[in-house]
Amino acid sequence: GWRAATADDHLRRSYTERDFDDAAWHAVAVPGHWRSTPAFAESDGPLLYRRRFNAAPPAAGRRAWLTFDGLFYQGDVWLDGGYLGDTEGYFFPHTFEVTHPLRAGAEHALAVEVTCTPQHGSPAKRNITGVFQHWDCLDPQWNPGGIWRPVRLTETGPVRIAVLRVICAEASATRAVLALRAVLDSDGARRVRLRTEVGAVDHEAEQPLAAGANEVGWTVTIERPALWWPRAPGDAVLHDVRGA
Repeated sequence: GWRAATADDHLRRSYTERDFDDAAWHAVAVPGHWRSTPAFAESDGPLLYRRRFNAAPPAAGRRAWLTFDGLFYQGDVWLDGGYLGDTEGYFFPHTFEVTHPLRAGAEHALAVEVTCTPQHGSPAKRNITGVFQHWDCLDPQWNPGGIWRPVRLTETGPVRIAVLRVICAEASATRAVLALRAVLDSDGARRVRLRTEVGAVDHEAEQPLAAGANEVGWTVTIERPALWWPRAPGDAVLHDVRGA
């Protein structure tokens, strides 16, 4: 499980290392807000989190990714003593590539410093935390900080679909047009085939990619679509869109 301690400059110098001894730290729930743990019930942080885990190395041609689905509110992330990056935004997922660290061995230590600054007085507020720090129905002294949504490891091939968005740009009885936008993360320069399935429509397109993040866009046209209607005028027809 996860363990945590209140941050100080002494711990910051060494807590990120894989062999750091955290046996005296408090167990803490993840996902969860740190104030749900009695040891931190009145803490405003920052807190240092650690988690030991074992993971098989990715196979050749595979890439590994570490995703925080929600870290409340800011964080600095380390794996085996190496800095992965920072996060901001309590609902926003943050993903880091961990292919090379996971290939270095089977035993690992994930370390995260989590900060959620108290927000007192409307003109001084800086965190965008919705009702959690901006609602008079919650105790204004309560701090929602913590790793409050799941943390997960995933694998992909050499190209990862980092972002995918589908918008219906046009819809009539004769045709519908879907506009798709994606961010594709490639481990090198290559050409790929984008495949989109919508009902009986199977659309394909060639796309060159550079190494790193690539923003791409394309459209898919559907002839005589089954349209979605509000409940009173007609049937609420829904469609699955699959991309690869």
